[in-house]
Amino acid sequence: MEPQPLRCPFAVQRNTQRGMHPLHLRRSVLNREILRPVLKQAGIAAMPDDPHIVLAHSDDPVNWDLPVFQPNPHRIAISPGKPRFVRRDGDTLIALEFDAPELEARWAELRDAGARWEGAPFVPRILLGRSDQPPPAICFFSVPILFGPEWRATPDCLRPGGRGPAT
Repeated sequence: MEPQPLRCPFAVQRNTQRGMHPLHLRRSVLNREILRPVLKQAGIAAMPDDPHIVLAHSDDPVNWDLPVFQPNPHRIAISPGKPRFVRRDGDTLIALEFDAPELEARWAELRDAGARWEGAPFVPRILLGRSDQPPPAICFFSVPILFGPEWRATPDCLRPGGRGPAT
């Protein structure tokens, strides 16, 4: 099957890709409707197209043949601890951050096996969208989040035409 223009060549073959490659590993939110009250609290009108959590983003190549870098095919339910809204400095983008020992352990496992994470320390977060109003100080959210199987790609698959970070 031939990839479509500007489409990730691993989208069709991501489960058969082997060898040393950069890594982007994530899980999508399956029960996304539970985010509606959170979006309303944050003043965001539209549901994100694909709410998800990034478990690893390493531009440095890692060995995809190692078991630790194989995507976990199972769904998981996470009860978010201490949910809070955060805004990136100087940006209108708001995220839902929370404590999740299971996700933090998976990230540590990936990091210890060679995946490099640049920037701020890993904290489980779901990007919600843009809002000009300040995020609320308190986030009322206690419903378990159902995450789908892990999805693995190379970071260049996330950049249109392979030109810089996706927005």
